[in-house]
Amino acid sequence: MTSNEIPSTPLARQPTVEKHTQPIQLSYSPKGSQQWIRKVEEEFTPRLGMEFDTLEDGIQFYRIYAIACGFDIRKSTQRRFRDKIIRTKIILCHREGFGESKKLKKLVNMEIAETSKRKERVTTIKRFGCTAMIKFVFKSGKYVICEFREGHNHPFVLLENREFHKLSRNLTLYHKQTIINHSKINIGASKTYRICKEVANRYENVGASLLDFKNFKREVKLFIGDADAEINLCRVFWTNAHGKAAYLAFGDGVSFDPTYGTNKYCMVFTPFTGIDNHKKSVTFSCALLSNEDEESFVWAFQKFMEAMRRKEPQLIITDQDPAIKNAVPAVFKTARHRFCMWHIMNKVADKIDIITCKETDFLSRINGVVWNHELEPTEFEDQWNERHTHKRLEMESNNSVPKAITPLSLESHALTVYTHEVFYEIQEEIKSSMCGCGIVGYSRSASLEKTDIEDSERRKTFTVQYSPLTSDVDCTCKFFERRWLICRHIFWVFSNKMLKTIPEKYVLARWSKNALRGPIYVLNGNIIENYDTANESQLEMSKVWSEFYNVISLMAKKEANVLRDLQRVLREFKDRVEPTNENMSKRQKMEMLIGCSTPDEVRILPPRHSKNKGSRKRIVTSKIKAIEKAKKPKRRCGNCKRMAYHDSRNYKEPFAKHPPEVEESYDNESVD
Repeated sequence: MTSNEIPSTPLARQPTVEKHTQPIQLSYSPKGSQQWIRKVEEEFTPRLGMEFDTLEDGIQFYRIYAIACGFDIRKSTQRRFRDKIIRTKIILCHREGFGESKKLKKLVNMEIAETSKRKERVTTIKRFGCTAMIKFVFKSGKYVICEFREGHNHPFVLLENREFHKLSRNLTLYHKQTIINHSKINIGASKTYRICKEVANRYENVGASLLDFKNFKREVKLFIGDADAEINLCRVFWTNAHGKAAYLAFGDGVSFDPTYGTNKYCMVFTPFTGIDNHKKSVTFSCALLSNEDEESFVWAFQKFMEAMRRKEPQLIITDQDPAIKNAVPAVFKTARHRFCMWHIMNKVADKIDIITCKETDFLSRINGVVWNHELEPTEFEDQWNERHTHKRLEMESNNSVPKAITPLSLESHALTVYTHEVFYEIQEEIKSSMCGCGIVGYSRSASLEKTDIEDSERRKTFTVQYSPLTSDVDCTCKFFERRWLICRHIFWVFSNKMLKTIPEKYVLARWSKNALRGPIYVLNGNIIENYDTANESQLEMSKVWSEFYNVISLMAKKEANVLRDLQRVLREFKDRVEPTNENMSKRQKMEMLIGCSTPDEVRILPPRHSKNKGSRKRIVTSKIKAIEKAKKPKRRCGNCKRMAYHDSRNYKEPFAKHPPEVEESYDNESVD
């Protein structure tokens, strides 16, 4: 085979992209821009002059190269001869070209855009003008590579995010057959996807995403039509390396929710959760408890602290359980314990008389006061006395850029620092600082500047204190203290001071794109650098399973003699490997399949049926009865001739309990 030729079956072997053996070379173009080039095995790297029998073979060859590198491709210009044969074909990187900026035209007049009530769809830019491409030309009956640009002006998709890579997502015959077979026994697409993950060892090795499994399942539906133990388990605590890494980055606030139950043993499921840098819920760890007492909660908190290297959160939020209230200070010495506002506000109606709740606007007014984050403690007391009233995002943040709507350098800096969800909030504050804020007062001392900013949206004036020497800033709206994000009033001051970047002290690491880039520490002190590589033998086994089921699916409709040939080949191979297992007992073979040995003595059995606060028959309170009753429509009673919740069958004579002089007050009540 010459240097310009490729194997007759170029797709027989895939490049080994699982191993971290392809270094990325960072170079610079003649214009000075950065270029990323990943070194792939020479056999799968395009070269000028390579020939292909068909154009599809050439495109497939470039597609395999793109998968190995970590980018997507899309077809572009093609030219044909008069006989309709394709003469030239260009394949581009999917980030070629530039995204449109239609919103910029609408935001020329910022005041008009601010008054518009229409909420526009948030979009991101995914094209950065990449010039990587390959060009095929038809010569002498074959397609030849006549042009190949290898460098990209953007980073490649990380190996841990390969499962979200468009080219890497491909449902094979094995996947499709598995989905169909599992649907026959009522196993859904989600569980089938998890089963395939166990076969492939890792999600990124499945070769398709959960959405692909669900889409194919939908297509199928549309096509068809509509021994005695000494100890019983009582407590379990679980976490993993990724949960520990998330806690190190986002563990400043933890929510502990013991309101979940399990179906079989009625144990209490208690997850420890937080908010990540995309403002999505993230689970740090969880526990199963057989009792909801102080001892059990103390045990769960102690195991949580041991797993998280004794690092306490700044804040822990729970419900108003007396056992939890006593367990938190026993374990957490510095963390602030707060009750969940939902539980608190849910009990307000039970503490107030029904007339105040139904016939007045008390509940709406008290909610307006409680959920108003801008109220100072004195303002809250005044209003009260008046009325007694959470490996596919990470990927989106790193591979796409939101659109900037202002010319400020501060917004451009925020684009590179924050994740998408956080940046959109920052963007709103920056836009509001330009459109809805203005100065109404200014004073200056030796080392401090005070600026009074009028907020037209909130109809209130806030004071910003700024120190030019230390870049310390503080605003009376307390937005940064509550949300850990800079408010519009501070952005107004930063813009007026011509700052190009946001001061580093006000960019919290938990909201940044690199919040999870640090190492992961496990209990024994070992360090795992982000993502571990799969065992090579397990990886090869997953490929064997995939190829085997592909062959079986292809031969399902073949003649019987072809299937017998396949069976003969498998038996011959089995005879070569079976002697090593012929002396194994059934128990040993089962242990080999499971991957662990059976203990000689069983000391721990499944837990006994727990009897906790949610396991017995639910007590229906008067509040729930009233809510259910209010859902039913009223009907006219044949006896009293009024619209009520009773009829002539269950009508009760009112005068049996009430004297005639209270008949008028009785008319305003419902009769049972």
